[in-house]
Amino acid sequence: MAEAKMSGERLNGLRPEKLNEILCSMKQPEVLQGISGPWKSRVVWQDGFRAKAYMRTHASEMDEPGGLDATDLAASAHEQLLSAIGACMTVGFVLNATKRGVKIHDLEIALEGNFDNILKWAGLDDAGNPGYRGIKAKAFVRADADEKTLREIWKLAVDGSPVTQSVVRGTPVTTEIEVV
Repeated sequence: MAEAKMSGERLNGLRPEKLNEILCSMKQPEVLQGISGPWKSRVVWQDGFRAKAYMRTHASEMDEPGGLDATDLAASAHEQLLSAIGACMTVGFVLNATKRGVKIHDLEIALEGNFDNILKWAGLDDAGNPGYRGIKAKAFVRADADEKTLREIWKLAVDGSPVTQSVVRGTPVTTEIEVV
């Protein structure tokens, strides 16, 4: 752990000293406000069930499986939601492991879920929830720490994940439409 704390040394692809500086700076109101949002995404319909999302300087394609008469050129939005949860948990795990000086060798998070009533999405049923009835996330990790420490880091990653907690807590979504 002492080696990784030396200036410029990397642990898990991060510089612990720099990471600590960044985390400490988050206590400053202007820094906290800047990283709290607003975070933005713009999604533009392409054709069929294809859409393209624009976030900062990045873009992500979305599509549906071929069985829905789609082109299946990209992952669907609901698959990307699972991936966003897993990616956010990954970032949290790496952050908390690095803060503790734990070297990660391998980390993978497998996610899965089943829709509650997809017939509502299809307009074939008015009742129920078209979304996931539940999501399972399982981490597979090999790191230089005992099981107890890795379980603590995993709990911090899950409990501190903005994406996971937005889903778990049922974040309200305000909608509107403007016809142009």
